[in-house]
Parts: sequence; structure tokens; C-alpha cells
Amino acid sequence: MNNNVNQGSKLDPAQLQSSAIDLLRFPLAIMVIFIHMNPNVINLLEADFGLLSTQGFYNVIGILLSHVLTHIAVPTFFLISGFLFFVNFQEWSWEGYKKKMSSRVKTLLIPYVFWNVVPFLLMVIAMFAGVMLNGHPIEKVQTFVSENGWHIFYDCNEWGTSRIDWLGHNQRMTGPYDLPLWFLRDLIVVTIFTPVIYYAIKKLGICIIGLLFIAYISRIWTLLPGFHITAFFFFSTGAYLALNKMNIVQFSNRYKLLFLPACFVLLVAATIFDGANTIIGQNIYPFYIFAGVFSAFYIASVFITKWNVRPNKLLVSSCFFIYAFHGVSIPVIGSPLSFTRYLLHKIIPGSSGIEEFVCYLASPFITAYLCVLALKIFRHLFPKLTLYFSGNK
Repeated sequence: MNNNVNQGSKLDPAQLQSSAIDLLRFPLAIMVIFIHMNPNVINLLEADFGLLSTQGFYNVIGILLSHVLTHIAVPTFFLISGFLFFVNFQEWSWEGYKKKMSSRVKTLLIPYVFWNVVPFLLMVIAMFAGVMLNGHPIEKVQTFVSENGWHIFYDCNEWGTSRIDWLGHNQRMTGPYDLPLWFLRDLIVVTIFTPVIYYAIKKLGICIIGLLFIAYISRIWTLLPGFHITAFFFFSTGAYLALNKMNIVQFSNRYKLLFLPACFVLLVAATIFDGANTIIGQNIYPFYIFAGVFSAFYIASVFITKWNVRPNKLLVSSCFFIYAFHGVSIPVIGSPLSFTRYLLHKIIPGSSGIEEFVCYLASPFITAYLCVLALKIFRHLFPKLTLYFSGNK
């Protein structure tokens, strides 16, 4: 055990930060799948059953894992992306910006186009097959294509319309055809705006982060697809840390006595009020997310330094693929996540709360395993092509 501790402590701050980032990637991908489990749960304050009953326990765990705890995943990805964009880009250069953007075309834009176009076309082909083989009305195909069209790239999906900002205005979230890739859509947009972010940080310093934080917690921000405040706030926060030569892990460790207790208290409160699904919860939720993101870096660093836990290269390189593949609908089987849930419910007998609970906890991990397995097969069969839809990993 002592040897492990010594090995973990040998890492310099930059190496520890890099390892912490990589170690977080796979757990964050699992968190995203838990978010998309969409368990059938009820606000704890409105539930008419005991919290210690089977249904009550499932309800609490469902809210905790799908509505609150796991929601640090996407903001953490945004913060990491902002940090990595600027960590070796201290002085502005348009030539350097072009190189960065050229790299992002391979790692962001091409995979984004692929994951929205290919599943959409497969669905259209499947619908045409239904017309030819089963006599389905062709009008359904025409409607499907016309209603989606170019919207598959930015806002053919919509949710969260019941949420409001501090001014009482209704909010909404939008996403492309491959819904989880709303993150990638917003990352592409915020990356284009990096010249503005750079000069804003250089001129206004911490003040611009403060203004974005106010916009983040108040939700007073534009509703344009691709411009979500979560992307701009956390990406800019990562950029601020990088441009000021601050190490994320060292920052998280320095303020751990603030972040960790705040994260725990706010996690409990946000769970009671069902995350962003209630008015009170919507005002607790962003504070939890902020504290949770930096708590995650501290916890990752502890796993590395105390127990010598190291990121697995295969899992790290599979995270983008898991993120893009797990929720996208494929003809015949649906999405990998829905297919996994269907199989588990067929394999596990009964229809009790215990069965539902086991399926709920197991589905994300089995789905991730199937995604990693699929990626390994694709890499073996189509090594060059696979780079285009796996984020060049």
C-alpha cells in the first residue's frame, strides 16, 4: 500500500492534473448514461409512499443518480475543454487559432456531422423499406424528412420547457438528432467564440467569469440553439484557469474545505427538491453543479495519489464513442441504451420494484460495455474510418 502511495505522490502537478482529467472521463460518460435513463420518479415532497419502502428507495436513488449527482458530467467536460484549448495558448495568435480550429474540425465537427447524418439516413432508409415491403404510407417518410431537415444539426429535439429563469420566462433546451450531442454542438459554437472569450478574460479578468456565473445561476441568457449558458460559463472558467496558469487539481485542493461540504449539502437539498425539475430545485441545482465539478477533480486526485488509481487507456479513448452512440436510435434495435434495458427486463424475471431497481443500476454499465466492445470491433474492421466517428481517438 505504501508503494502505491509513493508512486502516486511522484507525479508533478501537471502530470497529476492530466491523470485526473483522464481518470474522470469514463465515470463522466457513465454519468451521462444515467441521466438518460429517465427513471419514473416523483418529487420527494409530493410522494405518497414511504421513503424506506422499495418504491421510496428506488425513487430517491433515481432522483439522486439521474436528476442531480450525475449532472456535473457535461459542465465538467466543458470546463476541461476550455482549459485544454488555452493551456498551451497563453498569447493570442490568429495562426495558432487556425491550427486549433483545424484540429477541432477533426475531433468535433466531422464526428458531429457523422453522428447526426448517418443515424438519420438509416432511419429514412428503414422507413422506405417499410413502404416497399409492408405497404406503409410514404407520407410518413415525407413528414419525417420535412419536419427534421436541417434541424437534425441543431434543434430537432426539445425539452425542459417547464423551467423558468429569475424573470419568470420559460426556458427550453434543444438538441440535434443524436440528442446527447447537444454538448458537442455547443462546444463547437463556444470554440468558434474563443477569440471573444480570450479578450474578455484578458480585459475583464475574474469579472467576466462572475458575470457569466450570475447568468448561469439566474438562467437569464439567450435561448439560441448552441449558445447554452452552461457551455459558455464552464468553458470560460476552464479558459480563465488556463490563461492564469492555474492548475485545476491544485485549485480544487486549495478550496476543498469549501467545495466538498457545499457539494454534499447542496446535493442533499437538490435531491429533496428533484434537481432542476422544481422551482426551488432550479435555484439550488446550479450551485451544486459548480461545487460538484471541482469536488470531482479533488476526489479524482485523491484516488490517484492515495490509491494509485490510473486511467485505463481503452476506456479513456472510448468515452466520446460511448457519449455519441449510447442514446442514438438505430433501426430495428433502437438505441444501445433502450436495447440493453429491454434485454435486462426480459432476462430478469418478475415486475417488482427490485427488478426495476436492478435494471436501472445495471443498464448504464452494460450499455457502456457494449459501446466499448462495438468500438473495438469497428477499430479492428475499419481502423481509419473509425477515427472519424470516435473523436479522432
